[in-house]
Amino acid sequence: MKPSLRAQAVAPMELAGLQRLAGSGALDIALGIPPGDPPAAVVEAAVSALRQGRHQYADAAGLPELRAVIAEDALRTHGVVVDADTEITVTVGATEALLTALLTVTDPGDEVLLLEPYFELYPGVVELSGAVPRFVRLEAPDWRLTEEAVTRVLSPRTRAVVLNTPHNPTGRVVDAQELDLLMNVCQEHGIVCITDEVYDCTVFDGRRHLSPLAMPSARSNSVIVGSLSKKLQMTGWRIGYCIADPETTAVLRRIHQHTTVGTNHPLQSGASALKASDVLDGQLLFQERRDELVAGLSSLGFTVRPPEGGWFVFAGTEALGWPARALSRRLAESAGVLVAPGSPFFRRPEDSDRWIRTTFVRGAEPMREALDRMAEFLSAEPPPST
Repeated sequence: MKPSLRAQAVAPMELAGLQRLAGSGALDIALGIPPGDPPAAVVEAAVSALRQGRHQYADAAGLPELRAVIAEDALRTHGVVVDADTEITVTVGATEALLTALLTVTDPGDEVLLLEPYFELYPGVVELSGAVPRFVRLEAPDWRLTEEAVTRVLSPRTRAVVLNTPHNPTGRVVDAQELDLLMNVCQEHGIVCITDEVYDCTVFDGRRHLSPLAMPSARSNSVIVGSLSKKLQMTGWRIGYCIADPETTAVLRRIHQHTTVGTNHPLQSGASALKASDVLDGQLLFQERRDELVAGLSSLGFTVRPPEGGWFVFAGTEALGWPARALSRRLAESAGVLVAPGSPFFRRPEDSDRWIRTTFVRGAEPMREALDRMAEFLSAEPPPST
């Protein structure tokens, strides 16, 4: 059987391969999988739903009580009133939310802007939707979004842009100037902004997460993608959502019905037990660990900029003399430490081979042990060029 051209264009996810390696016993500081459990009340509510026989389809738009929880979270996070009945769609994780949004606002051959470096799955999801990815380069060390970088790749076919803030992998949090710039471009050229905000509750050093959702002028041409799986440290539950104006939401829901029909009923019931106090406060939980990882990597010779938000530290390898792919492979083989090479986040090897991505959410002790093993490895094994 010959695969479709669409299927042939989509590369396997390198990060998924790392997840398989993580089961081998290596210390994993590559993948954003926190070790904690969801709030007990959420787990108990899901178990109760199973025991009560909630095994059949739920409302395709999402359980009304869960949409109300998401609306409450939007009010807490953004200070914005969202209509749970007409502006929220519950999806199978943020990945389906992104695909549903792209299928809603683009036609085959339309172009979608992606900020580079990008989260690995973005190009493939754009290609699956039938659209064409175009890349807006963000330059180290600041990784700032500039008008020149955006307008350089605009074309009459540009239909959407995917904005990720806090950003994976760099940890940038888009500021007011950058957000205004992007939304002005979107409004001037009739472009939809799809904003992946799955790390919106993990912002450091007193910063604020900013979203088009809080900009009245942007509500009609933006779709917000979020994740309760991240907010509750339960990535395997796969509960995401889209927030958009009522007209767009009506179309999002039609597309969602044709992709997955609906989201897991008993797990939605569990997530509906969420209280505001249960939402992960990433700054309180992770900032100290972030600082420890940044300091540890810096002491080993990596070039590190402290992330402003999210779950990851993007570290440069050039000063060590190690290409990132070779270093990540040798760390796994010789030190029993998993880090993500830069290759999932860039198109060109000359860009990607200068970076690794690490995470501070796997637990303090495994992180410290991983840093110790990396230090021992780097002191014992010279880079391949020497």
